[in-house]
Amino acid sequence: MVLDETAEITCYKMSTITPPANDAGNPSVPRLYRLGDLLEDFASDAAEAHEAYQTGTARGPVTGFKILDREISGALMPGLHVIHGGPGCGKTALALQIAACCGTPALFVSCEIAPLEIIRRMAARVTGTYLGRFKTGELAPAEAVTLARRACESAPLLALADGTAGFPDPAWILQQALVVKGDARNILLVVDSLHTWAARAEWGKTEYETLNLGLAELEKLAGALQAPLVTISERNRASMTGGGLNAGKGTSRIEYAGESVIGLNYADEKNKEADVNGEIALTMRIEKNRHGSKGKSLDILFHGAMQRFLEG
Repeated sequence: MVLDETAEITCYKMSTITPPANDAGNPSVPRLYRLGDLLEDFASDAAEAHEAYQTGTARGPVTGFKILDREISGALMPGLHVIHGGPGCGKTALALQIAACCGTPALFVSCEIAPLEIIRRMAARVTGTYLGRFKTGELAPAEAVTLARRACESAPLLALADGTAGFPDPAWILQQALVVKGDARNILLVVDSLHTWAARAEWGKTEYETLNLGLAELEKLAGALQAPLVTISERNRASMTGGGLNAGKGTSRIEYAGESVIGLNYADEKNKEADVNGEIALTMRIEKNRHGSKGKSLDILFHGAMQRFLEG
């Protein structure tokens, strides 16, 4: 086959299409590249990756679970990451622990749990104090405040956004995230949960349409920040105990949109009681992973009374 000479010359002279000046640097504006146009950015990225490898430092927010971080290429990559699990598996506790320990600025958008309850849960995890003791009144106020202060000091880069009273729209979240990020190179955004947040948008659509619109907005947020966004998904009834890649409730976009999909399951569905140490054996399964292997399961322990996850 002989190529048309004019078409070949036109292709050769094609330059990178860039957005208008007022949209420069806006990741939401489509751009067209020749492969060679990407080499400079590729070189910078390779240099950063090599430096991180040599120094043993993460390139972005980490989960704090060594095996999981290794499987996802060392850190949470920019884009959407989904956590799903059955009732009582500690999905919120896991997301909050990741946000508090990720090593970068983080914004936790809570649409289900009030800020003071989040501090109680953090204080339980950080100080080893049973969560219930913060609620019964048995702790003297001064002691309770001291424990809460320790929790706050353990996560100086974490900020909370209260979405329990009103809908935190995407533009508002982006604005707050940029404030939290400041001059830092990375930030982690957590939305708890996808279904509650999308439902409060009152877009007036069916659940399917509402969730798809919500996922699209979360993807845009991650793109605008060039950062990872972790969200919690409810499970559909058919997958409540078994989990799986398509366990997300309401739409298949949950698994298709995710850079990674993490499923939490009881190690023994017939025995969900805590052991003598107060811990429940769970498995954390990597259902999807665009940056490494998938299908790997990690043994973890969840202490509900202390809101703490440990690698098993």
